[in-house]
Amino acid sequence: MCIVFLFIIMIMVVIAGGLFTKFKMPTHEVAKTPKHINDQHALNQDIFSKKDDLAVKIDQQLKSANYIGTALIVHHDRIILQKGYGYADSTHNRLNDAKSMYQMASLQKSFTATMIMQQVEAGKLALDTLLSQYYPNIPNANRITIRQLLTMTSGLKQITVTKMFADEADNISFDASHTAFLGTQAWSYQPINYRLLAGILMQITHKTYGQLFNETFNQKLGLNVLDYAHFITNSKRTIGYREQNYSKYWSNDVTAYSLETGTGNMAITAGSLYRYYRLLIDHKIIMNQSNAEAMWQPAKGTKYASGLYHYPTYMRGHGIIRGFEPTVLLSKDGKEAVILLSNQHEKHQSWQKLANQLFTQTSAIQVTK
Repeated sequence: MCIVFLFIIMIMVVIAGGLFTKFKMPTHEVAKTPKHINDQHALNQDIFSKKDDLAVKIDQQLKSANYIGTALIVHHDRIILQKGYGYADSTHNRLNDAKSMYQMASLQKSFTATMIMQQVEAGKLALDTLLSQYYPNIPNANRITIRQLLTMTSGLKQITVTKMFADEADNISFDASHTAFLGTQAWSYQPINYRLLAGILMQITHKTYGQLFNETFNQKLGLNVLDYAHFITNSKRTIGYREQNYSKYWSNDVTAYSLETGTGNMAITAGSLYRYYRLLIDHKIIMNQSNAEAMWQPAKGTKYASGLYHYPTYMRGHGIIRGFEPTVLLSKDGKEAVILLSNQHEKHQSWQKLANQLFTQTSAIQVTK
């Protein structure tokens, strides 16, 4: 009788355990050990060591902040944390993780600048080349250089945008014909600078921006960046949310992203984004060190150059587009880094403060506000 009773109890425990497993909240499975940044496999998997006090502390802070997105933290040249927080798609109960794809928004300007510098290295362009060589009808074009476009000191602004265009070249052509001079060449953040750089790339290479981007960063470097058309059909795409409770989100809009040629319509994972920056820092893309230094040299008295803000000991990048907010902080050697790719952005809110705090904790570098 006792044996039968114990057998029944064991069956009940198994059933209860099965029910608990079925109904418990989904969790992220992560690797147990930190990985070196040269391990490309590590850049494509969740990483978190509960034995690493710093990683545990950062994980707790991200959770306490109700952060939504993927975080990648590099400390002493090792990835100590890479994992997702919140939902990639709350409707389908799909969580964010290391493989989640996010719109990179204005961080894409760095990629555009890199392709420009490759043309410089190939001898097809110079930083002092005048804009008038490619767009002679733009106001003041004979006094604006490629360097000034990269540093946003051209003095140009775009008057209006179109929603009707045939292709990338047609879009840029419209932008160029609706550009005005601000009256000064003081620094001003104006996306038209990078749309014109995209147009120059197309004129030099006789390829679309998308074709050149794919050849440069996917076929040659294996970064697996997605254009918008492929992003919205990818199983790892994320939804851009307006609020932390997932109640409001941005719908798909091909036209809105098509307008961002050269300035923000590509998607990437946190791991691939970090790999891109390290390849740049380690002169694996722009081989000539002087060219690399020139690429990241802001105009006197400014901080911005080639998609990043530059400080004595670190670099910072940030963007916002339709529910996506990427933030990047890197030490000059890339061995300390915080990358927060978020698929949630609420008006008048930002993840930059959190990213700054985490970067200071990991690198001991004080971030300038």
